[in-house]
Amino acid sequence: MTRTAWIELLLLTVVAAALAASVPLHAGLWAWSWDALNHHVYLGYIAESSRWHLDVVAASVQSWQYPYLYWPVYRLSQMDIGGAYAGALWSAGLAAILVPPVWLTSLHLLPASGAAAQAVFERVAACALAASSVVVLSSVGTTANDPLAAVPLLWAVAIMTVPQPGDRRAAVAAALWGASTAFKLSNGLFLPLLLFWWWVPVRPYLPLRRGLMLAAGAAAGFVGAYAPWGWQLWRVTGNPFYPFFADPFGR
Repeated sequence: MTRTAWIELLLLTVVAAALAASVPLHAGLWAWSWDALNHHVYLGYIAESSRWHLDVVAASVQSWQYPYLYWPVYRLSQMDIGGAYAGALWSAGLAAILVPPVWLTSLHLLPASGAAAQAVFERVAACALAASSVVVLSSVGTTANDPLAAVPLLWAVAIMTVPQPGDRRAAVAAALWGASTAFKLSNGLFLPLLLFWWWVPVRPYLPLRRGLMLAAGAAAGFVGAYAPWGWQLWRVTGNPFYPFFADPFGR
């Protein structure tokens, strides 16, 4: 990318982070939902210090969720800086990591024809449209971390929107997609979309090598991200996906 493009991305990220931080600062608090009281902070605590010898269902069924994405919320809740400032840091950080992959995707997909100012406006509008998602808006100023689980998925899309991506790039994107599924199992519903990346326009068939690299990348990304938590669940319950898939594992 050009220097101008980097400056554009930096400015857009800073503005998005400032706007997100302004919500809890204006409200004077960090919104703690029922989920936050029930398991957001508790899972962050588990991520930092295993408590299997002390309790196993302190947060009901949510005690078995993948906990590591909740660690930032837990750490911020322990800082003596006040709820509004903790919420501002969390919201700003979330916005700052969401903007780059969305912006990069818009850079790849939107045509560069026309005036430079128009191209910039189109990219900014694309990012604003993405930020207007109900999931994103409902997360600003709260402890919700659903957008955080989608960050690897967004980077996967950004990588694959490069014109004529190669097989290695496809494997990296698939690995990010797999990691996103490890963060939140429901993201696995989108894995069939990898089939669209299997297709190579210059060939009249689905190349086996591309398919194998996509499958291997997705599996490696999932296992690499999920292994630390899955191993703990395996040792405690005999099922790395507990409480799901009880029949295959006999638990």
